[in-house]
Amino acid sequence: MARQIDQLRKGTTTMALLKLLEDVGEPLHGYAIIQRLEARTKGALEFKEGLIYPTLHRMEQEGLLESRWLGEPGTRRRKVYTVTDQGRRRLRRELLEWETFSDGMGLLLGLSEART
Repeated sequence: MARQIDQLRKGTTTMALLKLLEDVGEPLHGYAIIQRLEARTKGALEFKEGLIYPTLHRMEQEGLLESRWLGEPGTRRRKVYTVTDQGRRRLRRELLEWETFSDGMGLLLGLSEART
């Protein structure tokens, strides 16, 4: 079961990151992002650094996120991320797709009734 949850999470990580950063409305560094994602799921899902950091870098390369370094040279510096306008557009599109998918699966599995 854990493997299936890992696969679902990998397919939705971009959307989860965009939604979290948009909701928070302030730049966050990778470790804080992981902590907040796990808190949102009340510990039901774990977000490993090996998944989150490569995803953040890919999203930055795709123009969905922008980053900057906080801290003075010679001190501990942290790279923080914020959502770009392109990232917000992608989030809207992915949320609509997720809603359509989850509504359909709810109907298929008998977990919900058709909306009228």
